[in-house]
Parts: sequence; structure tokens; C-alpha cells
Amino acid sequence: MFAVECLVARAKMPIVMGRPSMRHIFVLLLFCLAAPVAAADPAGLWALRAEGKTLMLFEVQRTARGWRGVWTQPAHYTTDGDVFTGIESTTKRQMTREAHAVPKGVELVFDNPWPGGAPNRLIIRTVNATTAGMTWAAFATTPYILTRVKTRPGFGPWQVDRGYVPDTNRSTNVEMTGIFDADQAARADPASIDWKQVSPADTVRRRRTQALLDLGLLSSGDDFYHAAYVFQHGDAPDDFLKAHALAVIAIARGRRDATWIAAATLDRYLQQIGQPQIYGTQFNRPGTQFTQDPYNRALLSDTVRRASHVPPLADQERQRHDWDSRIPLTKAR
Repeated sequence: MFAVECLVARAKMPIVMGRPSMRHIFVLLLFCLAAPVAAADPAGLWALRAEGKTLMLFEVQRTARGWRGVWTQPAHYTTDGDVFTGIESTTKRQMTREAHAVPKGVELVFDNPWPGGAPNRLIIRTVNATTAGMTWAAFATTPYILTRVKTRPGFGPWQVDRGYVPDTNRSTNVEMTGIFDADQAARADPASIDWKQVSPADTVRRRRTQALLDLGLLSSGDDFYHAAYVFQHGDAPDDFLKAHALAVIAIARGRRDATWIAAATLDRYLQQIGQPQIYGTQFNRPGTQFTQDPYNRALLSDTVRRASHVPPLADQERQRHDWDSRIPLTKAR
């Protein structure tokens, strides 16, 4: 039945009544499989979520006169497009001033509440039946993810003293991933690193990573996590400080495990400017034994270290002894 309906609706070929032969069934299946799949309908309820809670709701409707939409959002909030802060629990609803069909979706245009402000333009494009991507002209570089819902959900709750990151879909740069993989492969075995080969390669990797940053080609948390490691293996204090800044962005964009590299970059920067490290991530061998000094062990507790994915003091000491026995003197750096 499905094959006959597909053939009638799309292939527009006559149907011979009676018991179909295997050849007829095969031909019908070929036509159906080759038929283009229509894009998911953008009409419906779409939720923008943050940490599993509904932050905004878009009601997209198709009418006899065309498209229209309703935007429900918190009555007040502050955002740079990436993080929403000061979110109020009350909501407000706003009707579109105009709406237009676009490929795979619809553009919704709303009046700006600020006098003289440009209209808010949002484009919703379906990915599949349950997911859509949204771009907001005011924050064009942030690719939001919308989830289709069947009924109007509740909003929040929100803590007014903290920020929330909405669902986004940032693509990871393949080249940056390759640079990171090469950086890590060069350090797979600390006991066998040949710094005469690794150091020049590190310089090349940093230059290319900087070029990707300058071109705006890094976007995801993974991208900034990878870039942080590359600059952590730099030569100058500014390299390590930049690595720390990149690690902070990685955390903000979803790489929660980037807390370790954030700690390590700060430790390395502090030591390079003549100050003691505070987490204990840096090990150096100025003589015959590894040392972490200068190291202000009292500033942070082991609780803070663990929260940053940094080993506690006792584990650090065991690691120091292990490196003394395992890494030849000529391989330490």
C-alpha cells in the first residue's frame, strides 16, 4: 500500500490493479527510495533550552495569509548571545511584525523594545522532525539549537545571581583537532621526547593555531581546549597567559574538563614571571631531581584542586618520585 501511494503521489505512473508481481514491487520500491524527502515542517512549538530548562519558546504558525510567530521569553535578562544572566522568572509574549519563508524554515521578525533599535530577526531552520537550528541576527555567530515540544512547557526556574548557557551547535575545526593530536602524540612518552625535533614543531603549531584564531575559525569548546594545549607548550609568558584565556573559553563553551589545563596554564605563567605556582601542575628538573618549586602549597586546599581536576598534594608527591625514577636526566625539560 505504501509503495502504491508513493508511486501515485510522486511518480505519477498508472497502477495496474490485481496481484502485483515481484518485478512490480521492486520497481515501486526503487521509485519510493529515490523520491526526495521533504524537509521537516517548521510549524509548531520550539523550545530554546539552557541546562535542560526552557529559556524561550517560539510558536510558529502557518496561516492562510502566510507565516506568523509568537516569541515567549523572560521579561528581563542580559546576554551577549552566549550566556544569559539576570533572568527573571516572569515571561512576556510578543507577536511577529512580519514573517517569511526561507529554505528549510522561516524567518521571524519582531519589534525591538528599545526605541530606535533594529528589529529582532530570527531564522529557524529544521534539522529533522524534532530539532531545528536558530540564528539570531543580533548574535549571528551563535548557532542555537531548538527542540520541538508538543505542549507549552514551564520556564526555568532561574537563579538571578548566575549565568546560563543555552543549547548551541558549534562545529569543531578539523584542522585544529589535527594540530592538537600532533601536539599530544609528540608527548606520548615523556621519557623519550626529543626536544630538538619537538620544539620547532611546537612553534609551527602555535603559528597555525594563531592564524586560525585570527581568522575566526575556532568556535567550539573543543577548539579552544585544543588551542589552549598548543599555547601551553609555548616559550614565553604571553604564550601561557593566552593558553589560560583559551582554556577559560573552553570551559564556558562546554568543556568542563578544561579546568585542569586552565590551572596548568596559570601555574606555568606564574612561574615564568617569577611567582610561585598555586595548583602544583608544573614539574621541573633543574638538577638531579624533579621539583615543583616555587610553589605556594598553602594558598589552595586539596578540595579546590580536586574541583579543578588537579591531583591533591600527596598524589603530586608520588608523581614527582615516579618521574625521578622513570625519566632520564637528558630528557627532562
